[in-house]
Amino acid sequence: MEAYVLDALAASVEQVVPGLGPLAGMLAGLAGELAGPGRAVMTLDAMEQLAAVRGRELLRAVLQYALDVQADAEVRLPEVTGADGVARTRAERGHGRAIVTTLGEVRVQRIAYRAGVKGVPALFPRDAVLNLPLREYSWQLQQLAVIFTRSGAYEQGQEFTEAATGVRIGKRQLQQITAEAAADAPGFYPALSREQQPGDPEPEQPEQPEQPEQPVMPLGLSADGKGVAMRPESRRRRAKSPDQRVRTFAKRRGTGEKGHKRMAETGCVFDVQAVPRTPGQVMAPRPGGGKKEAPQAVNRWYTVDIAAGRDHTISDIFDQAERRDPGRARPWIALVDGDIYQISLFQDQAAARGITITILVDFIHVLEYLWKAAWCFHAPRDPAMEDWVSAQALDILHGRAPEVITRIRQLAEDHPPAGTEHAKIIRKTLHYLDAKQPYLDYPAALAAGWPIATGVIEGACRHLVQDRMGITGARWSTSGAQAILWLRAIRASGDHDSYWNHHIQQEHQRNHLSRYQDHLGLAA
Repeated sequence: MEAYVLDALAASVEQVVPGLGPLAGMLAGLAGELAGPGRAVMTLDAMEQLAAVRGRELLRAVLQYALDVQADAEVRLPEVTGADGVARTRAERGHGRAIVTTLGEVRVQRIAYRAGVKGVPALFPRDAVLNLPLREYSWQLQQLAVIFTRSGAYEQGQEFTEAATGVRIGKRQLQQITAEAAADAPGFYPALSREQQPGDPEPEQPEQPEQPEQPVMPLGLSADGKGVAMRPESRRRRAKSPDQRVRTFAKRRGTGEKGHKRMAETGCVFDVQAVPRTPGQVMAPRPGGGKKEAPQAVNRWYTVDIAAGRDHTISDIFDQAERRDPGRARPWIALVDGDIYQISLFQDQAAARGITITILVDFIHVLEYLWKAAWCFHAPRDPAMEDWVSAQALDILHGRAPEVITRIRQLAEDHPPAGTEHAKIIRKTLHYLDAKQPYLDYPAALAAGWPIATGVIEGACRHLVQDRMGITGARWSTSGAQAILWLRAIRASGDHDSYWNHHIQQEHQRNHLSRYQDHLGLAA
């Protein structure tokens, strides 16, 4: 498109809306460059790249135009009083601040209010109106960076952010942005619960036809841990740190000398779509290799904590469960892997809150112990081994765990295991089954349609923790790991958008409203 045509178009638009003429010229120039007659035909890829780069610049100019118009219209206030009680009566225009957005850098002009007293900082009410971040990056750009960094390495987040926006953010800055983004995670769900509490009476709704009563969905709770490789200063300290232990080997750490991991305690609360089953259905092979009909875990909520212990995580689980079932009208089920300390934590929390909860040991763990015992009583690769395990598992599912214990003990007496290792396996299997009998009420669970395996939490440990924290070569600080884990748990719970809005509101209060005496009027 010829230059004189662009100038004429810009002049025409300028007469209608002052300031928009150059933008109209930029848009027309871009369209002419992409499809103007007489030019060589561009490939789609080249057109898309040009449109993205030049289009981003055009939108940045539009955003800058809107900010400038608002700045020109900013009304001078007689005075602005800070939270320190000092009135700022001196107003100075022309104070600009650069903000990097997803479209590029813009400059925000605003009025500064000063008190003329040494040591009293200036205030910028327009910063509060626009809710400008303390960092030079806009909230949209920070959110995009967080989405990338919570899913992959910081180097990848840096690369993806630049590819999507043309803005390059340093790795250290990405780490800081991510840590700050997770700052409001601990108080998010309690605040969300308070917002959802009933307040004023709801307006009357027109009468609806009666709906059939829905069955009460059981409430599932589960917890487990996954190790995360940590930096030396972030490892848990017990009797002796790994660096203080006596080294057995000169070039390699031996048993008990590594200790480079810290457990990320993961918890999950979910609703159970019950599917009643029989023991035979549980042990039957999959039809055609397909998926068996089984209870489903829906509406999953996750929490992960690497800074605190298991007691804190299980307390969070119970808090969320009570928010979900405040009237305690639903059956509560805790699915555990058999760890005695974990079971005691569930029992303590339930007792302290006056909650009746059914604790079930993961049936897959029981099967593993049965297989270990089978190896002690059968020759290697003996097909009868599988039949023996299936028979014992069916008995346990029918509620006959004592008979299985007696049977294994009698087999061990009649056919003593060869070698000390097999004898040790038999002792551990018998001890496990005997100690877990109170939590093996599978007949009642199957009849009620409850799950009897901890697949939900096992999967959470993988996709919440391992997939991100286990990147090759990664070593984490406690604060850095916790920030990523909180953000991943909130995302997996389906609450990213709600959390980000909550985070922005909290930042508005901390960074701006808290600086003013009349912050409510300022917010309005």
